[in-house]
Amino acid sequence: MRVISPSEAELVVQSALDALEALDPIVAEETALLKQGRVRRALDLSQAKSEAAARYQRSLEDVKANAVALGRFAPPSLALLRLRHEAFAELMALNMAVLGTTRTVSESLMRELAAQVGQAHTPQGYGAYGQQMGGYRREATPLAVSRSL
Repeated sequence: MRVISPSEAELVVQSALDALEALDPIVAEETALLKQGRVRRALDLSQAKSEAAARYQRSLEDVKANAVALGRFAPPSLALLRLRHEAFAELMALNMAVLGTTRTVSESLMRELAAQVGQAHTPQGYGAYGQQMGGYRREATPLAVSRSL
């Protein structure tokens, strides 16, 4: 959309605010769920988050494409968009930190689990003349992972 009037400038800015209003609570909820360790429920938000983020991104592209016109017409809601965008950027920084921590913890748990499952299991005991028994290794036991946590 090419802005050629003050009313169109207001529409572009309001569209971005509406898109941000839809995205903000989804990101906040995802962050809260991840902090609580409810990864499955947080993952359930991914479709809605993707759609809302795409809408917000398109709105921001419209704002950037019409930056000169928005500066000239100076719609009243432009200052609000700047404030809301800054607050959202802070929320996204927190969200990314929580996502990074969740990923690190998950990878660490999987590595430790793999190490424990992969350990060689040799019989513990002693044979004749007090010598430790051994000499053979069992294969690692199978691993079952529940995907419905």
